[in-house]
Amino acid sequence: MREQELGYEAFVAPGRDRAQAKGVHEALRRMAEAGDGGVLREMARDVLSGRIGLREAMRVGAYAEAIAERVETARAEWERLPPEERERQVADARRHLDAGNAAPDPVGYQRG
Repeated sequence: MREQELGYEAFVAPGRDRAQAKGVHEALRRMAEAGDGGVLREMARDVLSGRIGLREAMRVGAYAEAIAERVETARAEWERLPPEERERQVADARRHLDAGNAAPDPVGYQRG
C-alpha cells in the first residue's frame, strides 16, 4: 500500500510561489522514487509523507550533508557546460517557471 503523500501546495511558502513549490515537490518525488535507497530517498519520503517538514529535514545532519554533496556535484557539472548551453538551460527554466505561475489555482486551493 502506498503511503499518503503531500501535494505541491504544502510547499508554497513565503518567498516560494506555486511554480517553485511544484519544482520542489517534483524534485522530492524523483528523490523518493530513486532506486539507490540512500539518505536522500529516505529524506524525500519523510518530507512527502509529512513526517518531517522540509526546513526540519535540512537541519538533520545526514540529510544536510547528502544535499550539500548533491549540490556540489550539480555546481561542478554546471560550470563544465559551455556558456551557450547554460544560457539555453536558464531560458528553459524561466519558461517553465513562468508557465507554472500562469496556471489557474487548483479547485479548493487558496493562497494565504
